[in-house]
Amino acid sequence: MTGKQNLELILAGKVPAAPPHWELVFQIEKEMFGIDPGPVESAVYPSQADKDRAVWAHQVKVFHHLVDELGWAAVPGGYNVEQVGFIKKALGSKALVPGYGGDGVFWMPSGQDIMEFVVKLYERPEELHAEARKKCDNQKKSFREMADAGADFIIMASDFGFNDGPFISPAHFRDLVTPYLTEIMQAVHDVGLKIILHSDGCLNQILDQIHSTGIDGYQSVDPQGHMDIKHVRDQYPDWILMGNVACNMLQDTNEEKIRESVQYCMTHGGIGKPYIFSTSNCIFKGMPPESYRIMLDEYHRMISGA
Repeated sequence: MTGKQNLELILAGKVPAAPPHWELVFQIEKEMFGIDPGPVESAVYPSQADKDRAVWAHQVKVFHHLVDELGWAAVPGGYNVEQVGFIKKALGSKALVPGYGGDGVFWMPSGQDIMEFVVKLYERPEELHAEARKKCDNQKKSFREMADAGADFIIMASDFGFNDGPFISPAHFRDLVTPYLTEIMQAVHDVGLKIILHSDGCLNQILDQIHSTGIDGYQSVDPQGHMDIKHVRDQYPDWILMGNVACNMLQDTNEEKIRESVQYCMTHGGIGKPYIFSTSNCIFKGMPPESYRIMLDEYHRMISGA
């Protein structure tokens, strides 16, 4: 079976013989395929719409390589409804295309916003709830539009954790995030799609709340945030998990450590379970291509061994 077919099985609530592979972001197209994004991104265009279409066309060119040469089951979609439709039309049935969103609920504020957020959290929580309602309703509308544009599933990218704990207390998370996140999950399910959360950081204190929203899966399972995929899998055996190959191991080409990280997440994530093989974040700019090749080689070795 193809990676796409294996991913379709997982999204249908089944377990394939081999975990599919894809990544949320891919930023080393020049190093891996000799495709330089620079000229496309720096060129002058008549309008922003023309630039967007040129960038999307470049992305589709890369996506074909990812599917044909690396066997990706899905490709990075987009936060823009038109972008999702463009990619879906260009790829046809070759791979699944997700729609992305991230602002439907509160997550880790930026450094310039965090003080105001904390003041509101303790002194004017009603203002935050008014903002949360608006964010939630906008996100539900956006995800419905992405479903209409052909998105095959949804990725909600909201970083809820620092490396040592959630960005707010579990009690505040239960009040300010969980109810709105639950609404978004239901809205996505109402249009017949599955939804996977991406969040870096340590979520151990709030993972039960996240699971209770009805979200279908969880990507990152961040080892740098003290998230142990074995522990998460033991807690939630039927949850779709994605990720856990430590990105810090991929920054340096240490073959032994990379293979050990792949072995751990595939074993516990993993083979014979609802698992999507990926890094704990993405294939980021500056990652040595050899590190990614080692990661993929160990992945294929384990699949063939199983």
